[in-house]
Amino acid sequence: MKNLFFVIPAVALALIFAGCSKKNNGPSTTASVMLVNGCNGTTGIYAKVNNVNVGPSNIAYSGNSGYLTMNATTAQAINFYLVSPAGTPLTAGSPTFTTGDHYSVFVGGIVTGPDFVVATDDLTAPSSGNAKVRFINLGSDNLNESFSIGAATLDSNIGYGQYTSYSEIAATSGVGVLVQDPAHPQSAYLAQLISQAFSAGKIYTIMLTGTYTAGSGGSGLKLTVIGNN
Repeated sequence: MKNLFFVIPAVALALIFAGCSKKNNGPSTTASVMLVNGCNGTTGIYAKVNNVNVGPSNIAYSGNSGYLTMNATTAQAINFYLVSPAGTPLTAGSPTFTTGDHYSVFVGGIVTGPDFVVATDDLTAPSSGNAKVRFINLGSDNLNESFSIGAATLDSNIGYGQYTSYSEIAATSGVGVLVQDPAHPQSAYLAQLISQAFSAGKIYTIMLTGTYTAGSGGSGLKLTVIGNN
């Protein structure tokens, strides 16, 4: 019985300490944040958060970091820099994130006049058989875009630096995506994907970058499809 007497308090003590340890850890206080390079004229960028390097050391033009974990208790100082010339400041912001939520932080516009845009990413699953899509206008022409998939116009009058809510569409192996300002019907102002697949259950952001003045070159208007899940 003496042995039993000493074993019981030891077990109880272990349970007490285990409970305290879990309580001290507390709930997660982080958010998921994707960094996206939509800035025309950059060969690559990288980011520092609160003066600490985070994510890839070279996010190519129209590329992204994937989702990174960031603190959601206070505003986060996010600074973007050019890879070349090395360490050149590009743009910055100090967003506050909500615990458990998802975000995309975009660098948009042109390298000589970049902008910092924060979007909340709604990763709620679409209905069965559907995908979710949204559009963000990061082109540097100050065009008010209409956004269409197939024959359906999903949103319109989307100005520079603005983005739409997510819309559900039927999953497809290939459909046309078109972005154009109705006030400028000329082909030079049009950006499109001839046949883009959208998978059931997936969530996408379609990003416009570049400028119509560059024609069909690397700095011309361009649509990039980003997977959010």
